[in-house]
Amino acid sequence: MQPSIVGSSSFGILWTKTFNPKELWYAKPLVYTPPGQKQLVFTASNQNWIRTFDAVTGASLQARQVQPPFLVSDIGCTDMPNTIGIAGTPVIDPGTNTAYFFAKGYQNNAASGGVAKGIYKFYAVNILDLTDRPGFPVLIDGNNADNDPTRYFVGGTVLQRPSLTLIDGNVYGTFGGHCDLFNYTGMVTGVSTTSGVGVTSMFAMEAAPGGPPAVTDIMVQKGGKAGIWMSGMAPSTDGSRLFVVTGNGQGHENKDTPASGRAPLSTLDEVVANLAVKNGKLSLQDYFEPYEYIGMDAGDRDLGSGGVALLDPTVFKGTNGVTRMAITIGKNGKAYVMNADNLGGFKLGPGATDNILQTIISPNAVFGGAGSYPLEGGYVYFTPVGSPTLVYKLGLDQNGSPLLSKVGQSVDSSAGRVGVGVPTVTTYKGQAGTGIVWVTDVEAGLKAYKAVPDSSGNLVRITIPPTGGLNKFQRPAFGDGRLYVTDSNARLICMGSPVSIPLNCTGPVDFGDVTIGQTKTVKVQCTALIPITNINGIKIQDATFQASNSSLPQGSLKTGDQFSFPVTWNLTQASIHDAAGASFGAVSPGVKTSSLVISTTNGVAQYSNSLPITLQGNEVSSAPFLSLSPQEVDFGGIVVGSPGAATGLDSSFIIANIGSSPLKILGYAYTGTEVDDDDDGGAMEYTNATASKDGYIIGNGFTSSDLPAVGSTIPAGQSLTVPMNFNADQVGNYQSLFNVWTNGGAKYILLTGSATTAPIAELAVETDEGGWDKNGVMDFGTVLAGTTETRRLRICNVGGSALLITKSKPPIDPELRAENPTSDLHEGQSIPPTECAYAPIDIAANPQPPNNPSHDVSNVWILNTDDLTFGVHDVEIKATITSRQLGPTYANGTGKYAYLGCYSDLNPRQLQKAYNLGTSNENGACQTQCQSLGYTFAGTEYHTQCWCGNLAPNGTKYTPESAKKCTFGCANDTTQACGGDGTYISIYYDSSKYQPDCKAVPCSSSSSSSSSISQISTSQSSRSSQTSTSISPTLTSQISTSSQIPTSVSTTSTLSSRALTSTSSALPSTTSTSPSSTASPTSTSISSTSSSVSQTSTTTSSTAGPQSTAGWKDLGCYKNGPSGKSVDTYAYRYYDDLMTIETCLAYCKSKGAAYAGIEYRRECYCGSSIAPDAVANDSGCTLTCPGNQIEMCGGSNRQNYVIFDLFYHFHLFLKDVDFDVHDLVGGGYNLEILDDDCDRLFHNVWTLLIHELLISANNEFEIVNDDELFFLGNESFLINHVYAFIHFHVLDSFYHVKIIIFFIFNIVIECGIRHVQCTHRVDPNDFHPVIIVHHLIHNPDSCIHCLCNQRLLFARLLRGASIPYEKTDGPAPGGRRDESRPLHLSRLVGQCKAESGK
Repeated sequence: MQPSIVGSSSFGILWTKTFNPKELWYAKPLVYTPPGQKQLVFTASNQNWIRTFDAVTGASLQARQVQPPFLVSDIGCTDMPNTIGIAGTPVIDPGTNTAYFFAKGYQNNAASGGVAKGIYKFYAVNILDLTDRPGFPVLIDGNNADNDPTRYFVGGTVLQRPSLTLIDGNVYGTFGGHCDLFNYTGMVTGVSTTSGVGVTSMFAMEAAPGGPPAVTDIMVQKGGKAGIWMSGMAPSTDGSRLFVVTGNGQGHENKDTPASGRAPLSTLDEVVANLAVKNGKLSLQDYFEPYEYIGMDAGDRDLGSGGVALLDPTVFKGTNGVTRMAITIGKNGKAYVMNADNLGGFKLGPGATDNILQTIISPNAVFGGAGSYPLEGGYVYFTPVGSPTLVYKLGLDQNGSPLLSKVGQSVDSSAGRVGVGVPTVTTYKGQAGTGIVWVTDVEAGLKAYKAVPDSSGNLVRITIPPTGGLNKFQRPAFGDGRLYVTDSNARLICMGSPVSIPLNCTGPVDFGDVTIGQTKTVKVQCTALIPITNINGIKIQDATFQASNSSLPQGSLKTGDQFSFPVTWNLTQASIHDAAGASFGAVSPGVKTSSLVISTTNGVAQYSNSLPITLQGNEVSSAPFLSLSPQEVDFGGIVVGSPGAATGLDSSFIIANIGSSPLKILGYAYTGTEVDDDDDGGAMEYTNATASKDGYIIGNGFTSSDLPAVGSTIPAGQSLTVPMNFNADQVGNYQSLFNVWTNGGAKYILLTGSATTAPIAELAVETDEGGWDKNGVMDFGTVLAGTTETRRLRICNVGGSALLITKSKPPIDPELRAENPTSDLHEGQSIPPTECAYAPIDIAANPQPPNNPSHDVSNVWILNTDDLTFGVHDVEIKATITSRQLGPTYANGTGKYAYLGCYSDLNPRQLQKAYNLGTSNENGACQTQCQSLGYTFAGTEYHTQCWCGNLAPNGTKYTPESAKKCTFGCANDTTQACGGDGTYISIYYDSSKYQPDCKAVPCSSSSSSSSSISQISTSQSSRSSQTSTSISPTLTSQISTSSQIPTSVSTTSTLSSRALTSTSSALPSTTSTSPSSTASPTSTSISSTSSSVSQTSTTTSSTAGPQSTAGWKDLGCYKNGPSGKSVDTYAYRYYDDLMTIETCLAYCKSKGAAYAGIEYRRECYCGSSIAPDAVANDSGCTLTCPGNQIEMCGGSNRQNYVIFDLFYHFHLFLKDVDFDVHDLVGGGYNLEILDDDCDRLFHNVWTLLIHELLISANNEFEIVNDDELFFLGNESFLINHVYAFIHFHVLDSFYHVKIIIFFIFNIVIECGIRHVQCTHRVDPNDFHPVIIVHHLIHNPDSCIHCLCNQRLLFARLLRGASIPYEKTDGPAPGGRRDESRPLHLSRLVGQCKAESGK
């Protein structure tokens, strides 16, 4: 649907269908395309007729009446005239071409029978031929409620009004009452789509113990009510839960006591209920109940007059943990915006009000609910009765909580009676800027607006042909550029483009001002555009507009023939009072619209056979006419004894005279009970409004300081704003139905408020004995590595109203973290009076090899509440994590042999002397053995072996703990590691004789649990260490660091400046502490005083430094100013429990933001500038990043700040390489070639090459031009491999760096053969590698063929030898004319293919 087409003359009514007399559609039409067939339209009517039509032509396909309908005359409720059959919109399962629906009728398919014999059946029909599926229909009557077996389903007393929902093979329908008559209970019914299963769930919204006891007399109103009708909206679902809204009820189990939405509630009247769906069964999972629900019941202000809209979670969400929003709005004119994952319970908000995201007060009641548009920022729409369609846009407050703000409305208003449908939004192929809001009106028909208001806040109306008044609570259905609606004249209308109309008639027909009680006649002029066989007649939706068929021309018309006929607006019978028993409001003065439809028989095909004409006019009352707005004033809650209680809460309402004569005030009175709407003849008990020192008393707790005096008048067309105040000194709920009597009618306003005592927060931490300490620190003491200990944090509310947690920043470190950081003690959580909320906190100590140094972990949980005496609490949590100390020890009990690491022990052995301790072997015993013989190093291997030596192991054989190579259990203690599979050895060193260096432990390693480079003093247990930081592999940019970093034993490390400034493009690089090392072109030193990193990290923590920070400049630490933010007008925010600097920068870069800031460890903010009130150069950014604890991620109310500069951004491009990035991230050399596929071999070689280039230590690369290569460094780790030549390109995206690197790399194929034996039976360890390469190139028959077939290729580093070149006739890469160029591996592989046929 494109707005430009919809608003053009080519868009109009394509066809209409009219059916049986008095046949109406409350169920919406459905558009469906069966697989491989034409699109069709499916309808279901109040007469139980189901039909299908060709969606394009309107041709009838199939029709069937499933059973005679139920007669409205049997119930005496005229909400639905004539008959009740299928009222809830069916649902179609596209997997089976089956349509499902509930139909109301009588037992034995009778045509009548009274309420007692009324029944509901559930049908499943083949959408193609409308025949019943086997095992259907299913009788619903007689099934008992799962949650209260004393209640059972009686079809005659209930109405299935909402659309159906299909979840996991079960169809759910919801039931309410008929005008709240009879003994009924609102229910949700689930029926299986599988033949023979039947009803799977029956959930009663009023049940024992809170609901009224079940009685058998179906005529008495004692069933509890709480019906679900939602003006036809379907229950909302996201797959595992069902959301419904109920109306008035009788149970009131909560009474006035606050309650959690997670607690059981048996009387679900006036609630939004979240029902869990599991195995077809339903159970209450959460609910929201307005705090004034008893007053809503008393005033007949159904919450359930609208359904729940689950808003698109990709757009409608907050950054404060709200991931899914829901909105409902009902008769009380309040839109409740809720967190769908925590609806709010009852009276858990401030002052015992609603604990929801937002309450929006609309000018009038709303039926049908809200619609939404998830593009262009996110919009929400709803249409109050007799009011414009209102538009709200999504935004976030300073805490990241989502809020809807009013941004516009339609110029025109809806009908002044019930029936406006849910706003429906369409777009053209999901494109922003093409949104159209469609609103169905019972008087004006179908209306269309541009989805986004203009600069003046107006919803721009799109002109479309008038449809005439539509049936109530409709919404259009769409398919392939067409839409379908049904009207109150029993027509199915198809609109689209193009369209041709048979007549051109004057319109709209404007009657101007017509006084109620008078009439006015206007003539309509028409011209025939085509030959017309006959003018069949006129239909007008609104009976006050009248025209006679006798005034139409008889016989045929030629093209160009003209005629006219009179239309009269007759307001002599219009009523300005409420109609008893009806569900619509009083007629009121104002602009009214309707439509007149001329039906024709055309002499030319392809023209519409009907023409709608819009009728409009302004109803004027010659008498005074009273209008009160809003219908309900909610003052919220007041805390008794608080400062605010001294002045109370203020609001106002408007008394307006919309008549043409002066309005005289006759009197005021109020009642605290309920509106008299039961016609039982009982008199209401009113109390006259009287004057007091505070003004007029207009209810218990409610006053007005400026109420117009009785006898005063309000001129025609004028209004007065009346101030009001609510105050109370006693705890309780307050309500008043304030009535105003005038000579222009009587109306009332519902006033509500609540008074409570203040909440009082009481904080405590759990002790190791299981008690609670209200003043202490949560100190876990000593925790053994590899174990987890848990304690709880508790907040209790010992006050009188709900306590709100306003700030919560839980710890989320790897070894110290809240178990449920997003749900326990979360921001926005409400704690009812006398209840407590808990949060378990874990010290999950990582497993460590024995004799690792102990380290401290500590953090804080930052908390605050709306208890004004509580204040911000930084709850300190700490522990000391220790590993087992084995073997010889110092005097303080610390193991003398410290853990060095896990090493490959293959060719040559790392330690020189072997001792087989057999079943007694474990690390302590081996260390004791080695010390007794004077050895510095001790190692365990293959479960039982103990090795000793005095030479430090080779650092090239070191493997990080994360690789988990040393996993063999020791023979005498399987909880210890004694080496690992593949000849790996666990090595320890005597810390009194040796201190590790980079020759034994590569300075680029980042073992998560190794303390290998450490220094242990024999005189004390404290340790210090020296490490160096490497950059993990990445495809964007690398930062080289070459400093020595002192490391303490505490994991409460700080990183004073964790975002680095790039000054030129950086190569993938490594780190070295060797004095002779040469830094790569962009080397950033890490220290505590410059643009650098200061690390005080545990010796067991990762030493990996920042990644992917190129292109960002560090701006330091900023403290949030009064605005509460450092990033000005931030567009995006992102939370991550594993936040790192790199994560935040990558996120902000992806959003195109120029600035990025991190605070509270896990919160990333992106924006376009720094807030003007932010304070620079703050020292409070001391919180470590949870994803990398050597980095700083801001502080409390402080942000580390960086800016992105495209000039410095570096792109790494690998030409002609197809590999998976995960191959790089995973690392390692274990690469299996499972077959002889040489292409796969080439692919894997590239992957290994790049990985080795990015992580290899002790090697440096010089940037050179074109085909030259320099490779300098240590080759000891390449022993036992022969190296073939590989050529690859690294290319940046910017101005001055053009890099071509040629690197010699190993190809390893694990096939179980250790030596190369081709025709020359060469051992690669003894033969010069150049000769091997020449054999590969020049002897394909003898060598390459052999290698490919045996799936075996070993090579060794080419160093100090000439590189084999092949001759070339063209220019070498880079443009130079060379006589030779390096041989690509691809050519080598090509030769391999050619020779082997593989």
